[in-house]
Order: sequence, then structure tokens, then C-alpha cells
Amino acid sequence: MTKRDIIDPHHHLWSLEKDKYHWLRKPMPRGIYGDIESISKDYLLSDYRDDTKNYNLCASVHIEAHYDRSAPVEETAWITNVADEFGGPDAIVVYAALEAPNVQEVLDQHLAYGDRIKGVRQILCNHENPSYSFVDRADLMRDARWREGFGRLEGLGLTFDLLVYPHQLADAADLAEAFPETQIILEHGAMPHDRSAEGLAYWRAGLCKLAERENVTIKASGLGQTDWNWTQQSMGSMVCDIVDIFGPKRTMFASNFPVDKVYNSFDAYYAAYEAAVADLSADEKNDLFLGTADRVYRLGVAQN
Repeated sequence: MTKRDIIDPHHHLWSLEKDKYHWLRKPMPRGIYGDIESISKDYLLSDYRDDTKNYNLCASVHIEAHYDRSAPVEETAWITNVADEFGGPDAIVVYAALEAPNVQEVLDQHLAYGDRIKGVRQILCNHENPSYSFVDRADLMRDARWREGFGRLEGLGLTFDLLVYPHQLADAADLAEAFPETQIILEHGAMPHDRSAEGLAYWRAGLCKLAERENVTIKASGLGQTDWNWTQQSMGSMVCDIVDIFGPKRTMFASNFPVDKVYNSFDAYYAAYEAAVADLSADEKNDLFLGTADRVYRLGVAQN
């Protein structure tokens, strides 16, 4: 059987040797992810390649993995060294606190590592349940200093990976409208944690509003984090909603490994994606599994 060509635009690597991934120290809190202590160990490129071995991985994008926030460029240096030595990952999305006074200095330090640096991620998930919150402030997308930092991305040719909850999608839509030339990539389908009929309707409405902004794309990824015992049917329903709202040319499938490895295997996720879009055309599937990520992260796979 021919392996499907894919780009995985969202995965992490980490080494616990330097003890810089503080959130991976045991005992780990049981927040929105549930029990994820199984990932409190090294996850190296060799582990990732073993997980992806049943697919033809054309390229991958490493997303910052909450390395020590006082020294985020250290993670970029390490991932760059891995890529230089072992031929992957192919692109890197780095961390920067956009509201920080030294944000330009930090961005410049990241960019010094070369063309693999494609974008910035700053997790903005804030929730009334403190165990669900990743940041203390609910207003960052509206904050003038943060927006000033965000405004630097366009001139530097950087994208922004956005991770928020459904109730934050209105702010995300306003942000996208205010910065129409900056490519925003919504991660993990906006973390739809309320699976009631009302919760899902609210989530879909927020996605529809955000999808009106042409500078926004979305990752159908990380959905196991809010559906720990997912089935192909429950996963497929979420994937179909995402693809219906954003369309294949603005949607990309991703693994979020090793975080989502807690809930199932790489093959199981991609089989669920395959099943969800079985009725789409070959070109539409190519966009979802490869083409959208190739364009958004400027990987050049289609030209190779």
C-alpha cells in the first residue's frame, strides 16, 4: 500500500536533560488535558519518526513547547541543531511574549537562526476555571502593547500560531481584522472543551465568524485533548465541522505529538482524518494533508 504524503504542521520535541520544560515535571497538574504524565520523558526526533513511519512525512513544523519562558531562544538553538544534524524538523515556530518590552530583541535572536524560523506562538488560553488557564490575562489580544508587538510580525515575514478557547474567538476575529496582512493559524480547532449541543453550537458560531477573515487558517489537531476517549465518529464530527467552515485550502491536518499521543496513536488520528474526508476529491485531500501547510509555512515541498 502506498504511503500517503503528509506534512505535519504541529509537533513538539523535547529533552528533559536540562530541566527547562518545567510543565513536564512530575507530578503534573490535571488540567484540561487530564492525566498526561506519560509524556513526562524525552521525545526526540527518533521517537517522532518512529511514530510517523507509516506515512511519507514530506516535512514537519516544530512548535515551541513551553521551554523556560526566560530563555526561549535556547529552544530554537537546540531545535536548529537537531535539524542541522538529522534533517528535521523543516520549520520552527518560536515563542515570544509580544507584550514584553524586549520583544524585538527576542524576535531578532530567533531570526538569527535562519530560514527555518517561520512564525511565533504565544498561547493565550484564559478560562474562568484556573486549571484550564495558560495565561493570567484575558485581555491580551485587546492590549495596546501586545498589539504593538503583534504588529511587528508582518514586517518580519512571520506568521502567528494562535491557541485560544471558543469564548476567545471574538477577540481573535477582531485581531485578524485589525492585522489583515498577518497570517494567523488557529491551533487545535480552538480547543472545543464543552461537548454539549449548546457548547458545540457556540464553538461553530465562533469559528464561522473567524473564518470570515481571509488571513486565518486552522489546524484540525489536538482534538484528543478535549475528547480524551475519542472515537473515529466523535473525531470525524469535529473534523468535518472544521473543514466545512474553513474549507480544505485553509485547513491543515496535524498531530500535536507527543501531547496527543496520550490519547491515541499517530496512525489512529490520521485514519480518523482519512475517514472524515473520504468523500472529498483528491485535490481537496492533498490540501488538507499537505498543501495548506506547505503554503502557509512556506515549506516549498510542492516545488521539490
